[in-house]
Amino acid sequence: MLFLAVLPMAAQNILNVHQKDGQIFSFGFEEKPVVTFTDNELVLTSAGAEARFQLVGIAKFTFEGEGTAVKGIKDDSSKAAISLDEYTISLTGAKSETEVRLIASDGKVLQSYRTDRSGSVQLSIAELPEGTYIISSESLNVKILKK
Repeated sequence: MLFLAVLPMAAQNILNVHQKDGQIFSFGFEEKPVVTFTDNELVLTSAGAEARFQLVGIAKFTFEGEGTAVKGIKDDSSKAAISLDEYTISLTGAKSETEVRLIASDGKVLQSYRTDRSGSVQLSIAELPEGTYIISSESLNVKILKK
């Protein structure tokens, strides 16, 4: 079971994280997340789900009101979205041909992938043990907790 559940199909609350490089990452939550900060991270928590972003890369974050899903994510490099299920992490809307790494909490790179021409990639987490992992690319750093 994954602890972080972003972009569910019936998400009611959308949070957009605007990166300094112009990319926007959109996350859907069933309920509005609680936003807190550590010394170097933006932390979003909602109904047991958690997402973390390095503050150094964030320009701003915004909420969208009630909605049915993230809309308008197209094949451009300025918007990206992550969705997770029990076995797969899917990244869409990122820059094409970008390296995406799955990193263990000790900093070891477990898997390395490249987005395709449309900026999409799927990372398999089926064989990973429970624990904290980081998904990292040139403009994205997100922590997940696999339970």
